[in-house]
Amino acid sequence: MSKVSGLGKLARRSFVFGSAAVVGGFAIGYCSYRKPYQNPLFDNLSPDAATLNPYIILNKEGITVIAPRAEMGQGVMTTLPALVAEELDVSLEQIKVVHGPASKAYFNEVVLSEAVPFTSLDESSSAHRARSATKVVAKFLGWQITGGSTSTHDAFQKMREAGAMARAMLLGAAAKKWAVRVDQLKTNAGEVVGAAGKKISYLELAAEAAGQKPPATLSLKDRSEWNILGKSANRVDMRPKVTG
Repeated sequence: MSKVSGLGKLARRSFVFGSAAVVGGFAIGYCSYRKPYQNPLFDNLSPDAATLNPYIILNKEGITVIAPRAEMGQGVMTTLPALVAEELDVSLEQIKVVHGPASKAYFNEVVLSEAVPFTSLDESSSAHRARSATKVVAKFLGWQITGGSTSTHDAFQKMREAGAMARAMLLGAAAKKWAVRVDQLKTNAGEVVGAAGKKISYLELAAEAAGQKPPATLSLKDRSEWNILGKSANRVDMRPKVTG
């Protein structure tokens, strides 16, 4: 009888510890999933430059926006930076666009969703769950892939958020510099604008902005506020391609 009781205690203890291990494993896995990859732009950043996230560099020469996908004639060198520029409140003419370095920070989140057994028009809960699961896998794999017509689909949210994050950090830096509240400021064409038309350029705020803590929540522009997206634009890589 005592042997059976001992086994029961052992089983219960094993269940408790096993359950804790499983829950702990899920928690660690979730934390790992939520943790962003390190910004690869820090690796070769010049002393006079600042990077606010993996998509933006500010230096004395201007604003550089990273295009994380390979240009294969589909126009991503213009389309993807436009997502950042829209939320950053700058024009395409104000930015320089370069290809991103090889880095898991630029992983393609949606490329694996092409493999789920649902059509792209299927909006059922099962389809959503399957696509969500592939996004988790894609994050851990960190594949920087161009293909499957996924570049804009993948970038639409994350690159807009990168622009909005940088804008918020620049506003925070200006508010600190001028000792005013952030809600008293606005941005326009690469400048922070304060009371009575007081202005300061993003480039002047770059170092201070890089030291700002990224905002916990972001507010993206409503479609009605778009100045770039949804409109025709000249491809930023056309002149160098034509002139060699």
